[in-house]
Amino acid sequence: MRYQDQKPRCTTQAPVLRPAPPLTPAQRERAARMRDQWRQHFGDDDFIRQMVDAGLIHGWRDVIAVTPIEDPPNGRD
Repeated sequence: MRYQDQKPRCTTQAPVLRPAPPLTPAQRERAARMRDQWRQHFGDDDFIRQMVDAGLIHGWRDVIAVTPIEDPPNGRD
């Protein structure tokens, strides 16, 4: 008898977000601004894509602010 055959199977499912309502033109512009700020500071990182794939956010509409950790122009690291 193997433990693998006796252990309970994990049946957790990925979280499911409710469908998001359509974006207004102002929300679409804000989401594009967040995306552009992210790419300016972090490049084309796939963190947001991973968050969407995990079911944690709908996309750029849910990004509230983009703040780089380092701030070289002002001398704060």
